[in-house]
Amino acid sequence: MYRLALIILLCSVGLLKGQQITYGYIDSLSYAQYIAGDWDNLIQTANVAKKADITFPLLNMRIGYAAFMKGNNSLSLKHYTNALEFDSFNQDALYYAVLNNTLLSRRDAAAYISLNLNDDRKKPLNVGYKKWVELIDVESSLKPTNTETRKVGQYYRFGIGNRINYRWRLYHSLISYRQHLLTPNNDINSGPPNRNKPTTFRSYLANDYQYYLKSEVFLNSKLSLINAFHYTSTYFDNATYTTCIVNIGLKLTQPYLDYKLELNVGQILGSLETQVAVSSTYYPFGNLNFYGNSRLSFQTGTNISQINYAQMFGFKLSSKVWLETHATLGQIKNLMDNEALYIYDALDVGKFRIGASLLIPFNSKFTLLTSYYYEQKQLYLQNTKYNLNSFTIGISWKL
Repeated sequence: MYRLALIILLCSVGLLKGQQITYGYIDSLSYAQYIAGDWDNLIQTANVAKKADITFPLLNMRIGYAAFMKGNNSLSLKHYTNALEFDSFNQDALYYAVLNNTLLSRRDAAAYISLNLNDDRKKPLNVGYKKWVELIDVESSLKPTNTETRKVGQYYRFGIGNRINYRWRLYHSLISYRQHLLTPNNDINSGPPNRNKPTTFRSYLANDYQYYLKSEVFLNSKLSLINAFHYTSTYFDNATYTTCIVNIGLKLTQPYLDYKLELNVGQILGSLETQVAVSSTYYPFGNLNFYGNSRLSFQTGTNISQINYAQMFGFKLSSKVWLETHATLGQIKNLMDNEALYIYDALDVGKFRIGASLLIPFNSKFTLLTSYYYEQKQLYLQNTKYNLNSFTIGISWKL
């Protein structure tokens, strides 16, 4: 132990005195720091090696493990990915690359990388296997308002994910939404207006039945192609309307962030809508202690042209609880979100939305979701504004 400390000390002194940085020097220094578990200094050695343009597989493996031990999954993933460029069958590098992606909630990326991972190391991670049912999730929302003319909206969703192979996943969802809307009766035979006569209302039922299908295919370790289709049949005022939206997207995945470009196009209640969106999910500290997502979309359609900005920040409150805060700015009319899984095509236009969610994983398979958001809306063909409050509970099961 004394000799090991002496080696580290001599190497550190050599750096301070301006010793020439060589492959052998970095190899010896990084190995001594790796054996000693000196993770902070080992990560600093990576910066020294980078400036000297020195890189080799063992160095990437050591720094990758040091970053993993410090809880920086993105930095760890970066170096294990570099090691895989030298040897795509390096089992230790594959294992930690898969594990880091999983810890960043990137199960699809983890599945793609797991192709060359031996089964004895892959099976405990439970990724990349063909499964008819890989995920089941359910979601239910109640949406009360502060106006008598808009009753409580009821939203229900059931989803199933299929893993076709290591690079291709499908997701299906069945959705139902219903809400009663009231409008004042205007009976021309009722005589002159009478202030003492109570206003009577006619009730309309808005009832949606929806089907959603999404496909995500990894073209390589960084780029994936996303396609989605959302069909809605809406019953309203004794008539039936249909909505068909197609989503096409490309996602570029990097260790610390990803970028996504989306195009949504289709008919919403007879209006042709086109929406282009760019978004990014990022992990400033390389883990889920703090993360965010920013999304900017531009939409055009019949009598509509709008820009929306959505922002989400996520925080780890404890080992079992995450808080996500979110806001959507800009007019919310026929807005398509989350790769067209959610289509906000309500009769009343939304003005803005803010909210928060709690994610509580019970274990590696079950996660509970609770969510709340407040939205200011405006009655159809009126200037009257009202408040909508949405309360959601859901659960997901990873098989």
